[in-house]
Amino acid sequence: MMNIRSMIISCYAAFVSFAGWLMSGVKPRDNQVTLLVSFQENAAALIDTYQKRANMTMKLTVLYTKHASVIEKDVPHVSFRYFHEKNPIHLIQCIYTMLKSKVVVTDNYFLMTSVLRNRPSTSCIQVWHANGALKKFGLEDASNHHRSSRDLQRFKRVYASFDYIVTGSDHMREIFKTSFGVNDDRFLPTGVPFTDAYYDERPISFQTDIFPKGKKVLLYAPTYRDFAMDGLVLPFSKEQLQSELNGDYILLVKLHPAVKHLAKAETDGEWIFDVSDQPLFPLLSVCDVLITDYSSIVFEYALLQKPVLFFTYDLETYRTKRGLVERYEDIIPGKACVTQDMLLTELKQLNESANQDLLKTFAEEWNQYSKGKSSQQLLSFIEHQLLHKKRPASH
Repeated sequence: MMNIRSMIISCYAAFVSFAGWLMSGVKPRDNQVTLLVSFQENAAALIDTYQKRANMTMKLTVLYTKHASVIEKDVPHVSFRYFHEKNPIHLIQCIYTMLKSKVVVTDNYFLMTSVLRNRPSTSCIQVWHANGALKKFGLEDASNHHRSSRDLQRFKRVYASFDYIVTGSDHMREIFKTSFGVNDDRFLPTGVPFTDAYYDERPISFQTDIFPKGKKVLLYAPTYRDFAMDGLVLPFSKEQLQSELNGDYILLVKLHPAVKHLAKAETDGEWIFDVSDQPLFPLLSVCDVLITDYSSIVFEYALLQKPVLFFTYDLETYRTKRGLVERYEDIIPGKACVTQDMLLTELKQLNESANQDLLKTFAEEWNQYSKGKSSQQLLSFIEHQLLHKKRPASH
């Protein structure tokens, strides 16, 4: 039986389909490209590269959600517009903007992209917000067994709108194939745009003087738990930092965008700091050790060749409720620590040189095609292969 939430989403989907049908006669502009953004990192990398490429004919429109609001800035030939998916006026405006575009680049699951199926004049590119995966998503999500067949069909309609899927490795391509239910001919091995920053030798702009001097930095960046959105378990308390770790470390807490306004870290401005509003790359660059769990952050962080620990206090619960990739414990470049005591022991016994080869292999395998020019390669593909060509109606 369909539950109330499923019924509401079905009505929403029907509204999207009807709006798309009403506007199906809208003709796209030949040089218009729209970025549909829920995470800022990929879009920021593409915009940065776009600014440096003076010979590009494309004009960019950036539609962003509240989680990516920091993306907006004054850039020539780029327009920015905030949208709320539950606002019907915003939704209609977004659908119209997409239909006026020759290319739509999205970084997440947006139901509204389903209007792009069977539309030869507009190409949709999925640039997923992660360059690897430890938790299951899409059609592989463990929570799908609670969903109706109507829900699953709706997911498939959205996935069918992706004409191209950007990938950074063959590993991730295989995950996308089962998670989105797609075949090999959809993939663009251009690499993931946000990884370009890890190859940039320019100095990193980040204010560190707000933190105590002479301390090593632990960065805790957990994934979100949709079954406990307001819950937060810190890896170490203030007292543990002071006593058991001899006052050598401070702890920075970077919460997932989906929960940073719901879950609150118990910070004191002396030993524990909430840095959830700070961009991710500078934090990963300045920290000495990353502590994470099932987050995809580890796949980009591995490019820095620095130590990482895994605090998996709810490992079996997460595996059951959300789903983890097969052999999770074997894939991660470290031990899954299910208690604070295990984590504390791992940190005290940390041997950076011993893990160097493991991290290097992990980074190479999952960033196979991400070599510092991913944004340039994707924009070149859009400019030269898509803007002046029609794609076949294949869906």
